[in-house]
Amino acid sequence: MEWKKAATVEGGISIPERWIYLRYYEVFNLLFRIENALRVFVFIVLKDHLREGWAEAHVIADDDQGTIASLAKKRLSQSQSFGYLGHPIACPIMHLNSGELTRLIVSEAYWKLFKPHFLGGKEIIKSKLDEIGSIRNSFAHFRPVRTDDVDVLKQNSKHVLLGIEEFLNQALIQRDVVPTNTQDDWYRALKTLGTDQCVFTFRQSVDEQWVRIGIKYRCPVIEGSFEPEYYAHYTPLTIRSSAILTKYPEIANDVCYLSERVASKMRKDGNAEFSKVLSFVLSRSMLKSYDQGLKPALEELLLTITDETELIQQDNLARGQLVHSTSVSAHQEDAQKYWRWNNKGLETPVAPSDPPEYWGNFSGSHDFISATDRYPWMPEDVSSDEIPF
Repeated sequence: MEWKKAATVEGGISIPERWIYLRYYEVFNLLFRIENALRVFVFIVLKDHLREGWAEAHVIADDDQGTIASLAKKRLSQSQSFGYLGHPIACPIMHLNSGELTRLIVSEAYWKLFKPHFLGGKEIIKSKLDEIGSIRNSFAHFRPVRTDDVDVLKQNSKHVLLGIEEFLNQALIQRDVVPTNTQDDWYRALKTLGTDQCVFTFRQSVDEQWVRIGIKYRCPVIEGSFEPEYYAHYTPLTIRSSAILTKYPEIANDVCYLSERVASKMRKDGNAEFSKVLSFVLSRSMLKSYDQGLKPALEELLLTITDETELIQQDNLARGQLVHSTSVSAHQEDAQKYWRWNNKGLETPVAPSDPPEYWGNFSGSHDFISATDRYPWMPEDVSSDEIPF
């Protein structure tokens, strides 16, 4: 047998004629994105309302029933027999399929939580999700699908996910500044926080229902070498972001998710600047029930970062629970005027053992459902980043 490969050609990709028809790839793309969007949606809603008990929500599974956590534990155990295949992902919600997610959403116990985000009654939403599930099952068991099935997936996804898309836009994107004259207790308590190395920012979604508490860590450089117009190497400090949620469960319980972003900048004198922004995202309703527990935890976090930063600056071979040194390099090609950075060392990749609240280098987009290149809990991109121009 001869398995022919697709090939990259000028202007696109060449697909062997013996491969299955294009509609099968389209069905896979639609189902992959619909199911993962539902997972993110269900996690955010349950985390917002049930806090640390979100994974104890009850599910009627295809072959069993139990909590999200118990079903995931069972399936993870079963998958360990083939642990060398695929990526190990521990987040419990990733081990529910679309049918189980549907039954959870429309259940008597939890429909009241999900209902505000659907533009239709429960029976209609269930029917449309079941139709998506039927096509999914046909595809998953390698039965043929029709061109009409592609149209059904697109139409049903628009009907069902329209409200979810708006909800995700708010929960994943917070770009508006929280006004400095905000009188909410949480804001007045937290706006005083900060150190010389950690600067706080507060942003909110357009509907003001989601808040992003940002901590910008100015990564100190403890060693560096610079060759103008050629090569540079530095040893900056960075924070192991996921360890924050493990060390401070109060923060993990009080936030919906934590993401990070790193930046590198070359100055003309060769002194580079590095930073890491930690983004703690939680809903306004979570903040309204603010019980003074988050502030002490954040204060302890700042103290730990300060102490460990000073320790490593004095002893370059030391390592803290959160702060550690890393390697960053950059090179400049003759034909280019900018520096090309290799700063992956500043990042904290998502690991199987990380809490579900840690999302790594993740940022939302207004077209998240149909176009995102990265999902929470997944250790790698699933598509290319679409350039909007």
